[in-house]
Amino acid sequence: MKKTRLFTLACTLFILFLPLGQAIAQSSEDAKFQKVLETYLDEYWKFYPTQATIAGYYKHNDRLEDPSEAAVDKRDEILKKINSDIIKIDRAKLSPENQQALNILFDYIDLEFVNLENLLPWDYNPLFYNNIIINSIHSLLTKDFAPVDARVRSATARLKAMPTLLKRARENLKTPAQIYTETALKQMPHIINFYKNEAPALAEGASAPVKDAFMAELNRVIPLLEDYQRFLRAEILPKSTGNFRLGPEVHRRMIQRLSGSAISQEELAARAQTDVKNIRRDMFLVCIPLHKMMYPEIDIEQIPGDNPDVIWNKVIKNVFDKLKDFRPSREELISKISASAESIKKFNQGTNLFPVPEETLEIKSMPGYFAGLSAFRLTGPGAYDTRGQYILEIAPVPEDWSEQKINNYLEEYNNYYLEVMTAQNIFPGSFVPLALTRKASSLVTKIYPNPALLMGWPIYVQEKILYSGYGNYDLRLRLNQLKLMLKTVMDFQMDLNIHQGGITKEQFMRYLTVTGFQTEAEAERKWEYLVLNPGSGALPYIGLQEILDLEKDAQRTKGDAFNRVEFINKLLSNGALPPIQLRSRILN
Repeated sequence: MKKTRLFTLACTLFILFLPLGQAIAQSSEDAKFQKVLETYLDEYWKFYPTQATIAGYYKHNDRLEDPSEAAVDKRDEILKKINSDIIKIDRAKLSPENQQALNILFDYIDLEFVNLENLLPWDYNPLFYNNIIINSIHSLLTKDFAPVDARVRSATARLKAMPTLLKRARENLKTPAQIYTETALKQMPHIINFYKNEAPALAEGASAPVKDAFMAELNRVIPLLEDYQRFLRAEILPKSTGNFRLGPEVHRRMIQRLSGSAISQEELAARAQTDVKNIRRDMFLVCIPLHKMMYPEIDIEQIPGDNPDVIWNKVIKNVFDKLKDFRPSREELISKISASAESIKKFNQGTNLFPVPEETLEIKSMPGYFAGLSAFRLTGPGAYDTRGQYILEIAPVPEDWSEQKINNYLEEYNNYYLEVMTAQNIFPGSFVPLALTRKASSLVTKIYPNPALLMGWPIYVQEKILYSGYGNYDLRLRLNQLKLMLKTVMDFQMDLNIHQGGITKEQFMRYLTVTGFQTEAEAERKWEYLVLNPGSGALPYIGLQEILDLEKDAQRTKGDAFNRVEFINKLLSNGALPPIQLRSRILN
């Protein structure tokens, strides 16, 4: 497969008032773009039919992904043709909304080139196949978009194609990174259990002939899945010697396309280094009165050490050692998080700090077949869906952990940390900006909401919630909010150090546990997350920095008339656009 060069487009200003002749040309250019967009999306969903179902595009419900060499090569050629067609479009003659859509589309086409030509997940990541195996059937049986008979028939068609997919996996998989294979193997028993127990129950409402046909195919596939699990363990795991690091060029390119940031990575890295020092200093200052109450026998000024970092580490760690006793049990974790979400929602009703969507958010435990990639999983209606439910799943404490490791992990999640962590990851979390983005008029914005904004906004707003009086200005809440902010900065740093550098796991663990005050269990989970989800650790900090820059510019523009609540509402009302595009809408 030939490499495709990274394409770039110079930004062009849209002329607001056009003569009649130009307006006619503009309409013609918009129609041309819409045709290219429709072609791109239909071809995209055809190549990724499981993702199409999740997005609410139901045209390919009876298909499964085909990761054969011929299909991948064909997809590459289609992309090159679409890329060529888009470049020929005169951007200046497009409507503002289509200019916005074109910019987003360019970024995601380039990301797909990265996938097709650099990452090659069908060759080097068994999690690619796990995702299809579970989501292809799960999405059809759990989404209530059509009568149950129609959905079960589509699931039956996909089951018929499953043997071919598993055959492709056996043929394609080469030398994955060890962590990819190990994570896939942890998911497989839960995936098989879904096929054995949950899928039949979800198909229960279908008519007898439809269900019988479904069960016949299901019973054929289950032994193949069990055999595939043995294949992963016996044949793929021993040769899982691949490199999980993306490398500087691919990682930088991925982050830029996903974030749409105008801030250079060099500038972001410099800000992060300064932020680590400043946040740790603020943590120390918050800890001084707490430490005096908790350790009245210790005079902070007499703690030995010439280096401020040594004194800060000692004082901050001492305070966290006391707070770790105020933590939920393993069984209470999700209920405590749900209670915190309700508490934040009730507080916001009095402050109206941020808008709350009409849609509700269900919080529950994450099934094992989705576990291993992230601590949280937010799902909602697809971009094409007119309705649907928002669900936030929380990864449970792994069953194979020792009692000591479980206690170490729960020490991270003291009651005060849970409150601010809930604000960042649960409610308002990414749920609020995502639900509001779903109301955008642009289909492209709904399909590709900017992840940096989705993940950066809740970090920005969680501090504002505390400043507004949530928790009655409890210093223990502030300390844990600062710790979570420190995590955000370190996640950015470590994402870059893992995938653009050569940091070892031992160096990583020391940095997070000593400098970041995280428990060993938490730091180990973060290593796995950053390795398995390149770019995801960097995006929240990038989004936060873009929002902070926007806020400063808005304050400078409006002066005394600046209103933070208005700023937050305006930020969200435009949907999760790339920061570069959002700027003109916020400041004008």
